[in-house]
Amino acid sequence: MNITNDFHQQGRRVAPRKRKGEITRYDRQREQHIIGWLEFCGRKFRLERINQLRQDHYTAYMRHLSNKGLSATTIYNHALSLKKFRDRAHLNIKINPSRALKRRQERLLQENAPTPGSTPGGEA
Repeated sequence: MNITNDFHQQGRRVAPRKRKGEITRYDRQREQHIIGWLEFCGRKFRLERINQLRQDHYTAYMRHLSNKGLSATTIYNHALSLKKFRDRAHLNIKINPSRALKRRQERLLQENAPTPGSTPGGEA
């Protein structure tokens, strides 16, 4: 069994409850973010059920998004989507969307930091 199949089977329980005419493109985008996370967890950690998701899986996915080079706001949107999913699925995972923005800034600072030997006026 695949974890995305488990998501679709439990759709009424874990997906937002809206009528077909009330579903917006943002709802579809949130669902795509959730499915992306579930597929990542299924590939990397071989999970089969939603109730197997843990904090480590969320952290690994956020790092994966950051390493792909996505912008901070995109990662923030993913985190917000996963936060709504976490609430509906009653998962015990801490999700802090603003942390995604800070993590991205820290990574950029580390990449742009000069190495000691490359500074002008250093040892030759």
